[in-house]
Amino acid sequence: MKIYLTRHSKTVWNDEKRLQGRCDSSLNAEGIENAKALKKYIDDSSLKFDYIFSSPILRAYKTATLLFDDTCIIKDNRLMEMNFGVFEGRKIADILKTDYQIYHNLWSHPEKFDRIPHGESYDEVIERAMDFLNDLKKYDSSSSIFIVTHGMFFIVLLACMLHLDKKDYVTINQKVVEGCSLTLVEYDGDYTLKFYNQHDYLPHVMNTSFAK
Repeated sequence: MKIYLTRHSKTVWNDEKRLQGRCDSSLNAEGIENAKALKKYIDDSSLKFDYIFSSPILRAYKTATLLFDDTCIIKDNRLMEMNFGVFEGRKIADILKTDYQIYHNLWSHPEKFDRIPHGESYDEVIERAMDFLNDLKKYDSSSSIFIVTHGMFFIVLLACMLHLDKKDYVTINQKVVEGCSLTLVEYDGDYTLKFYNQHDYLPHVMNTSFAK
């Protein structure tokens, strides 16, 4: 089974460096151009998919509809972004001034992170990710899957595939995976990462590290 992963394309809040989570922000002009560039790459590479899954949050679903016919897209709530609770909508620079340790642990010490008030814990996100992956195993082994999701959920989903402990999430979370990049994981009894964060076809690249 081939599992292709992408993150939603660039949004207004990405530009403003605000934490999004379950709250939503529209794709900006660069985000729409990047989604069209990924679509062209998919078409030029003759990539075909048996199943296309998307988070129902609009920035992800809009990205999916720019890539594919929306009648083919399966919305799955398990692919939604981590709930960042009271931090959602706030600028990261402001969060660092008022709640540095919580935000620092979120990215740099996941094993110490509990939850943002009214948000999700890592264990809750892991449970969603594992439940989704277990369902994928029910599909034919020759299937080609495409998934549109979000930055943090992408990290957790990939970490679950690679059997990483929470403390080791830092090996993949120190840079924001590019919106509309491609990551390929193959499943044949276990998961093998074939390539990660491919984005040479994108006209606009953020290349952003998470603020600590």
